[in-house]
Amino acid sequence: MTLAIIGLGLWNENSMTIRALEEAKKCDKLYAEFYTAKLFGTTKEELEKKIGKKIEVLEREKVENSKWLIDEAKNSSVGLLIAGDCMTATTHIDFKIEAEKENIPVKIIFGTSIYTAAAGLSGLQIYKFGRSTSITFPEENFEITSHYDVIKKNKKDGLHTLCLLDIRHGKFMTANEGMQVLLDVEAKQKQNVFTEETEIVVIARAGSEEPLVKFGKVKNLMNEDFGGPLHTIIVPGKLHFKEEEMLKGIR
Repeated sequence: MTLAIIGLGLWNENSMTIRALEEAKKCDKLYAEFYTAKLFGTTKEELEKKIGKKIEVLEREKVENSKWLIDEAKNSSVGLLIAGDCMTATTHIDFKIEAEKENIPVKIIFGTSIYTAAAGLSGLQIYKFGRSTSITFPEENFEITSHYDVIKKNKKDGLHTLCLLDIRHGKFMTANEGMQVLLDVEAKQKQNVFTEETEIVVIARAGSEEPLVKFGKVKNLMNEDFGGPLHTIIVPGKLHFKEEEMLKGIR
């Protein structure tokens, strides 16, 4: 039998590729993992109608324990639906590793990714992006500064930084909250990595028919309303003249 890990694309039931749709229709059982990312332009019911099969949306605990899914794939064709692209999270990679240990064939069906969409919407050249980072909600008595360090290293190397924003307990971090997290770290580190004068790109609802793209200084974007999720921040590095031209049009 088989395990198919299927990327759905970024926005709604029409974002998936033809191959993704065909593979989903072949599966005996379909599960969806929506805690690492979510499709905001559709519902489970609309996805089921598009595919023609029932879908069980998994709780986080079941996603992080792959054994039960592997056991099911030993006896039936199982599909795991992932918002965006698949194989970009460690959890998805773990499914593939564990299935292959049990000699279960694994199909990987890629979808559109925020990595490519963010570069395309901003006009920044994808090969000039450095390591990406995640900005997480602050926790009491536990300070994370790795996102600040990643931006610092990328800027030193002249590279752009894609900042993915936290999803926790059904709350989706806004670009405004992400900016504040970085400003709070800057206030302590004082290394001029992310200040109110830093120019950034904010992208909201990538993959939708009307995505929002804004470019400007943090102080000018801090209080803007970027609308519904998901939001993403890009901190540009050294700009090519074509990138400057593109950002000038967005500003």
